[in-house]
Amino acid sequence: MSFIQKLQARVPTLSYEFLPPKAPADWATLYGTLAELPKMAPDFVSVTYGAGGSTRQKTVDLVSRIQSELEVETVPHLTCVGHSRDELGEILTLLQNAGIGTIMALRGDPPRGDTQFRPNPDGFAYASDLIAYIQSGYKFQLGCSYYPEKHPEAVSLAKDIEYLKLKQDNGAAFATSQLFFDNAVFYKFRDLAAKAGVTIPLVVGLLPVTSANQLAPTGFVRRCGADVPQKLVDCIATGDPKGVLQRGVDYAIAQCDDLLKNGVAGVHLYTMNRSTATARVTQALRSLGHFPLVND
Repeated sequence: MSFIQKLQARVPTLSYEFLPPKAPADWATLYGTLAELPKMAPDFVSVTYGAGGSTRQKTVDLVSRIQSELEVETVPHLTCVGHSRDELGEILTLLQNAGIGTIMALRGDPPRGDTQFRPNPDGFAYASDLIAYIQSGYKFQLGCSYYPEKHPEAVSLAKDIEYLKLKQDNGAAFATSQLFFDNAVFYKFRDLAAKAGVTIPLVVGLLPVTSANQLAPTGFVRRCGADVPQKLVDCIATGDPKGVLQRGVDYAIAQCDDLLKNGVAGVHLYTMNRSTATARVTQALRSLGHFPLVND
């Protein structure tokens, strides 16, 4: 059963996200993590797309290799940023020829140093338009994104949910969230989205925090626009500094367990290309009865 079929059948999915490294030395870390994939047995993995399409070819090459060599269903990100319709068509053809069946269609972030999104004159300004374009000429299943805490550029949460509904109406089959740490925020968003007519599965994107630096004012979490609840700060800051990784893992396990007990469509872990935290969270969730393996 494919992960799309699982989502449609309301069977929770487990997935991981990877980033094509920019520095050559970081590829060894990524390949070491990928070597662990078969035994962790996710339903799928996704591969991000650098700001401004900066890792376009690396993304195409990496998803092709993961799917063909590791036999794990792989979902590349594709963004509007910097691309004309013809360029997007070329990328879609490459992915189609590589046997990729699902794409995460996103607007994308501006290139580093830019503060404002500027669409290509012959491209798209919104993910909903990209989704409609792909649907009109290709046979991919499509995922999209959503923001439980509201997209930073949205005027309101209600308006943000309207855009999610538009992406659904244009052809998105599921949506994956930006990372968050307070489940109450997600439950509120899910209820409001359902009232607005959003029916596609809402997968949650979660990050097991592995260092205090990730929560710093200029750290990765803050740059993503996610709120950091005090209970997470206390969790990470309390105890032996060497135990930060395990405390972050424990927080993520409790967050995932609660979400899964409350009917979440799937859990998508942001790996930061490292396997330790991802493997610990996966093993713990399986021991709690979530995501049973086929041969269990």
